[in-house]
Amino acid sequence: MDKTAVIYYSLDGHTHLVATKMSEQLGCPAIRLHLVKEFSVTNTFLKYFWAGKSSVFHGKPALMDTDLDPDAYDTLVIATPVWAGNLSSPVRSFLSSHSFHGKRVFLVATNSGGSFERCFATMRMLLPAASVGGEIGFVKITPDIYPAHRHRLEKFCEGILVK
Repeated sequence: MDKTAVIYYSLDGHTHLVATKMSEQLGCPAIRLHLVKEFSVTNTFLKYFWAGKSSVFHGKPALMDTDLDPDAYDTLVIATPVWAGNLSSPVRSFLSSHSFHGKRVFLVATNSGGSFERCFATMRMLLPAASVGGEIGFVKITPDIYPAHRHRLEKFCEGILVK
């Protein structure tokens, strides 16, 4: 039996929204990555400054021990916000710390505008031993506008469920 998990990082909640909707559709756990030292949540300028800097300079911040073993799953959906045009540094840390050999992996990204190309290209580069089955991006997704994206998300999930 194929075991699936949605693994994600979310700073402002947009990626969390998509990840939880996908886990509901797939009937699998949504596992959030947490940093040992999280970005500031009280100072918006500092939050975006440090998050963007971390992404631009390919930072790999320390992740908390979540007892997450990617080898326990056959299929992984990996979701990230796009920071400064690329994947978030917490997701970079996660992808860099495991081999994902023989795993089916699907990529998900959220942003507030712009392209997903560099983000997905970097994620694929960090997953050389995995079989990347597809990717999907969501722009400015919030609970209020989620219904407009629901069909796309459900169709993407159908593709994940097909073995």
